[in-house]
Amino acid sequence: MNIANPYYLALLAFCLIFLILLFRRENRLRRRFQKYAELHLKEHYYHSQSPFWIGFKLFICILALGCIIIALTRPQWDYEKKDLQSSGMDIIFAIDVSKSMDATDMMPSRLLRAILQIGSFLDQVKTDRIGIIAFAGTATLQCPLTDDYEAVRIVLNGLNSNSVEIPGTNIGKALALAAEAFPTDSKANTLILISDGEDLENSVLRKAKELKAKGIRVYTMGVGSPKGTIIRHPETGEEVKTFLDETTLQEIAELTNGEYFRVTPGGEEIQLILKRIYESESTRRGKKVTILKEQYYLFGILALLLLIIESLLDPRKRKRGLMAAEHSDEH
Repeated sequence: MNIANPYYLALLAFCLIFLILLFRRENRLRRRFQKYAELHLKEHYYHSQSPFWIGFKLFICILALGCIIIALTRPQWDYEKKDLQSSGMDIIFAIDVSKSMDATDMMPSRLLRAILQIGSFLDQVKTDRIGIIAFAGTATLQCPLTDDYEAVRIVLNGLNSNSVEIPGTNIGKALALAAEAFPTDSKANTLILISDGEDLENSVLRKAKELKAKGIRVYTMGVGSPKGTIIRHPETGEEVKTFLDETTLQEIAELTNGEYFRVTPGGEEIQLILKRIYESESTRRGKKVTILKEQYYLFGILALLLLIIESLLDPRKRKRGLMAAEHSDEH
């Protein structure tokens, strides 16, 4: 047996006090009556009332109060299996933070445009858990799955092209890390990959197939221009042309039954991707747990029955006893 609110048990002290006062009630009444009249007149004055039934009604009220107090403590016993359900999905954003994401063919830059898109997404979710992966030459879990959206925003706003120390672009590493970041018992796992698609390691398709085998759907978002633009290495000054590789991102989405979207300044694609996610994914997370049964309602019902019985009891003397009392007064 377990008591969920044990601190309410202290209120039972009032029931004990009321019981002591009840047992001393007759002596108190006798002493008070003696102050104003002779004691032998007491029976005549209270001839229509039964001390037993009055005391019994008060005793029932005290019992009802005790039952209410016990109900407030929420007693629990016996076990039951229960499905714990929470609405929402697990969604992880994998964001490319490689140097190519500093390109300005999409203003203010590819990376900042991606961050703005995710911020817009956060404005529209309510019960989903969100996680953040940043990747370049390797991948790091910047924010595990959480429903604390303010914490997600703090992590998101702190991302830049120096967030991952190893340079390059390894989308396969991001996919592999996402497979580990999702809980194994969840059936609504969604990965949203935002990148310019320039994968330098060529392991991405194999990792995408592994995600599909685990039931993880990947939606990809391409940032940048297929025509490309020139970026300058901040340390060496070397100029490199970078462009949006939509083919890789489309293949990842197709392999995992997801969909590819190109990021636009207007941000309409974030509405589309949100709609697709809720249409295609299960929106319930749950598991079976064994818990103690709540039994407070039994004491609540008992208290109600006691109060009903108390209201039906007549504190007056029964007719036979009353007639005998009147007959003795006449003699």
